[in-house]
Amino acid sequence: MSEEGPAPVRPGDLGDDDLGQLARYWFELATEAGGVPPRSAFDPARVERLLPRLIVVEHLGGQDFRYRLLGTEVDRFTKARYTGKRTSEIEGHGPGNRIHALYVATLAFECPIGMALPYVGRSSVCTSVRQIAVPFRTAEEPDQIVSLIEFVMKPNVIPRLLAASDRRLI
Repeated sequence: MSEEGPAPVRPGDLGDDDLGQLARYWFELATEAGGVPPRSAFDPARVERLLPRLIVVEHLGGQDFRYRLLGTEVDRFTKARYTGKRTSEIEGHGPGNRIHALYVATLAFECPIGMALPYVGRSSVCTSVRQIAVPFRTAEEPDQIVSLIEFVMKPNVIPRLLAASDRRLI
């Protein structure tokens, strides 16, 4: 996983971790499709254990994306509700942000893109994140991304997470 920024992930780079599981599943779908697979081929049941940390993003054109879905663990960890919001509407989520660059690179290279970076959010127990993004298409061109994020915690620390009711999500 690149610490320099987003970089293509090849089948030989994959480990046995969750990021590798998502990428292997994508490579399987891409082989069947002969390229970037259609979003309809993605079966969440095949990666059920990963769902709380998955993010689904759609490309709106240009440099703008919309968060279609964020898994429950991502919502809890970010202490925000980004589902339905555009990256251009959220401070720090647009051009110049490394996660935004991950999404742009995923569509441009039409393959899994991964990166590791220091954590810069509100948590005092997370030290870094590792993330992989894989492209899908709903039309002829890739226009959706499924991404998995792994929060790397300080050793021997269990994060205190806010209940959804305390964040006005329900």
